[in-house]
Amino acid sequence: MKKRMIIFSVTILFLFSAVAERIGYVAFSGNYKVSSTHNSYTVNIDKIYETVYDRNLERITNKTEELVAVIRPTEKCLTEMNKLFTYKEREEIMEELKQGYPVVKEIDNYVSCKYIKILETTNRHPDGMPARNLVSACENLKPDAVGSRAINFSVDAIGRLLDGDEGVLIDDNYNTKKGISLTLDNRIQKITEDAGRDMKSGAIVVLDVDTSEVLASYSTPNDYLNRAFSSYCVGSVYKLVVAACALENNMNETYECKGKVTVGDTTFTCQKNKKHGVQTIKEALANSCNCYFVELALKLGSEKISEMSKKLGFGEINSLYDGWDVCNGNFPDSDDLQSKGQLALLGFGQGKLTDSPLHFSSVIAAIANGGIYRMPKVVFGDVDDNGSLTEINENETHRVMSEDTAKTIREYMRYVVTDGSGRSADCNNQAAGKTSTAQSGRMEGDREILYTWFAGFYPYDNPRYAIAVMTEDGTSGASDCGPIFRTIVENIEKKC
Repeated sequence: MKKRMIIFSVTILFLFSAVAERIGYVAFSGNYKVSSTHNSYTVNIDKIYETVYDRNLERITNKTEELVAVIRPTEKCLTEMNKLFTYKEREEIMEELKQGYPVVKEIDNYVSCKYIKILETTNRHPDGMPARNLVSACENLKPDAVGSRAINFSVDAIGRLLDGDEGVLIDDNYNTKKGISLTLDNRIQKITEDAGRDMKSGAIVVLDVDTSEVLASYSTPNDYLNRAFSSYCVGSVYKLVVAACALENNMNETYECKGKVTVGDTTFTCQKNKKHGVQTIKEALANSCNCYFVELALKLGSEKISEMSKKLGFGEINSLYDGWDVCNGNFPDSDDLQSKGQLALLGFGQGKLTDSPLHFSSVIAAIANGGIYRMPKVVFGDVDDNGSLTEINENETHRVMSEDTAKTIREYMRYVVTDGSGRSADCNNQAAGKTSTAQSGRMEGDREILYTWFAGFYPYDNPRYAIAVMTEDGTSGASDCGPIFRTIVENIEKKC
């Protein structure tokens, strides 16, 4: 211990010797800039970027504070460093102080110091920050700092700190509230993230049925890809669209499923070659009968299905904010659908059709709200420096199906949960939806990667939430996604 104190004392003497011999301005790092007056310099402490808020103007970013210590190259500051830093950290700081300028270091906890200045800074991305992928996309739209915090020190003619000068704190718009308000509800976002915590790879989107505003958006794993906005094969959840198209065209066919159906030189089968027997639309949805929907698509024809799908936004571009456009997947063009094989695939949501959880949740919302479609909305409005919100105009709406058709499809979706493949999603006898186990065409060895879905609404009697749950490399929509849907709506009931 005595040896360390001797080394520490010698180092301090060496430090002040180096400072005394210093002449001119020496830039320590990018954190420092010399003022134009040549009798001061400024230590840049922090920059502030636009805050991302939820719909209730609760902060998502810039929510918590961090602490930094400003250590001047003075004997008094050096003697206080042992309150804040380990021996190794003190050695590293003293090496930096040899440049003759203050050093700024983050600290974990506040400690009262007489000479070392302790300042609060904003933690842009606090631990546990929700909707990380979505927030990152918002921040990329406005990457420039909107404020800063710095300390200005006086220096003599040769650039040395003036003895006793503790610096002047300069806040340049650092306390601004400027930012962007998302439609997210922090409570529902947390419920959604908790429900999806065991999901290895996938996404969940929760929409407000009446407005198509995104109340929660979850993507996992937390990497560069926002899976909630990305496109995937959708499979059987698309049968809801084909069923609605049929009802709009006064078709409610009965068909006998024998487990497989041949179109041209291609044979299509139901899962595990199951023979469902005589099926109505309602039963075919509940049993997820591929053969029924192959026959139904062929009878409807590509024009009618394409018209319904385009009204619902499939394959369209969704403008979420100025400069932020996302594509609602891919819808096969008319040339593709000249092929009866491609039309048959479209009938049960396969082939060249892809869609995102974000967009498909808006399709569910249109069914749940009586047939009115709105593109999903993510940005609620802009927030000015004083924290006042200017809302963005509501997204445009149009009718895509009659109220009677929407009501009937809702009844069918409830039947899927009570008597079909969606039993795992039920909650309080009020869940309605559709399962899906979609082939991706991607192979891992001898095994094909599957995308599994549950897309539905809640509660059945008075729909408020439209939810799409999707997992990558899943087993089935019933086992992978239905329980997640149920957990979300159970907890919304309890906590919201």
